[in-house]
Amino acid sequence: MAGNTTKSEADISYPSPKTIFLWCRPRSLSTAFTKCVASMDNVEVWHEPYLASYFNEIFNSEENMKILPCMTTWQNQVARTVMRAMENGHTYDNGNLSPVDQFTFEWVEEELRKPLPKGVEFRFVKDTALAMDGEYDKLPNIHTKHTFILRHPRRIAWSIRRLLTHALEHQGHPDDYDVSSGHPLAPWGDRSTDPMLALWNHVRENIDPNPVVIDADDLQTNPEKILKKYCEAVGIPFKNSYLKWDESDEIVRSYHGPMEQIMWGREEQCYDKAFLSSCFLPLQSEVPETVPEKCKIYVERIMKGYELMYETRIKPE
Repeated sequence: MAGNTTKSEADISYPSPKTIFLWCRPRSLSTAFTKCVASMDNVEVWHEPYLASYFNEIFNSEENMKILPCMTTWQNQVARTVMRAMENGHTYDNGNLSPVDQFTFEWVEEELRKPLPKGVEFRFVKDTALAMDGEYDKLPNIHTKHTFILRHPRRIAWSIRRLLTHALEHQGHPDDYDVSSGHPLAPWGDRSTDPMLALWNHVRENIDPNPVVIDADDLQTNPEKILKKYCEAVGIPFKNSYLKWDESDEIVRSYHGPMEQIMWGREEQCYDKAFLSSCFLPLQSEVPETVPEKCKIYVERIMKGYELMYETRIKPE
């Protein structure tokens, strides 16, 4: 009977946009998700091109460097790390990565407007919402689907504190470090208090009233259900094989993104777990009940946005 006919995974197709954006806050499982997508068929992956452009705008402005003097420390650390990686042969040469100083908002927009290479069916761009804050006019005017990945703010706070105290070479006890200000991942100047919420609202009001939202905890708890629903929502034919991928980081060579930034992330253990992942690991702990005192303002700023977006997320059931 016709009603009992089923299609194999390879036969299923969906109307798909040619470019899919995944927007995130830092430390949200987005890099592991990107590696998962990179293992899918006929995809071109971009890793944080707008974040590199954002950092370059800071580095290339004397005024911005005065506001964020900590960036000199990070810039020097990146230079040392890249030099060490090159000496040890730990590079991603002979791939698609580009020198970081090539990245500007205008250059990225131009690159993303280019036709897809032969054999590529969709382009996947993972980036941070904070990098696009105030730069919405630089989003390419092309056929896109905007998606967002959430993570509970208290999980982010603990993780981002580890990242920042290392990257900015904080001297002293981690509890003394104020996550809420003084670095480029927190509001400064006239930037939004919650760039993720601001971008989500911009997309809903101007581009797509129903952007796709997923939650990192849901993804780790129910990877098959969440990934399948995500693929359906963005027009990627789902395969069960997408739930596992090669643990080698060789696939990173195929990414388009800032070479030095990515090398730093791997060498300084920012991206290493994600780059060497082979699946979405189960959650190891419940959401922390509290955060250090100097993380509380950071959490309060993004909690409302998290809760609003969480209500619209793809659910396992």
